[in-house]
Amino acid sequence: MVNFKIKYSFCSFIFLLNFGLSSCKSPFSSIYTVYIIDALPSNSKPLIVRCQSKDDDLGYKNLYPGGEYHFSFKENFLGDTLFFCHFWWNGKNIIFDVFNNKIDIYCGPISGFDYECFWKVQEDGFYFAPHRNPPSEYEKKHDWSRIFLA
Repeated sequence: MVNFKIKYSFCSFIFLLNFGLSSCKSPFSSIYTVYIIDALPSNSKPLIVRCQSKDDDLGYKNLYPGGEYHFSFKENFLGDTLFFCHFWWNGKNIIFDVFNNKIDIYCGPISGFDYECFWKVQEDGFYFAPHRNPPSEYEKKHDWSRIFLA
């Protein structure tokens, strides 16, 4: 009798786990790609970007107007993956999260458990969109608010 209850409980757990994973984003297999798009004026100095998480430093990237940089990762089991980027351009700089557990719900599905998020950098600030195809409207999220002297 005990054996049957254990087997039944285990099978029920597996069924619910599979059902839950098939009906929502899966922390076991969700892959996200974050895009940074340089939409600064064509005669601009390069945009310098450095993106990091707790575990990964993706290094410095120089972006030129019209260029883009992207990185992909698998969301961790707890769903608390965080990537932040530091941006420098034209004597200004700012640091903010480009992916966290509040942003991930707005990322657009590509297929299966693959998602994408887009950040467009403009002269007046930073804009977010869930996906490129079909084109979605970008929404302004941050201003170039911090100035540094170098």
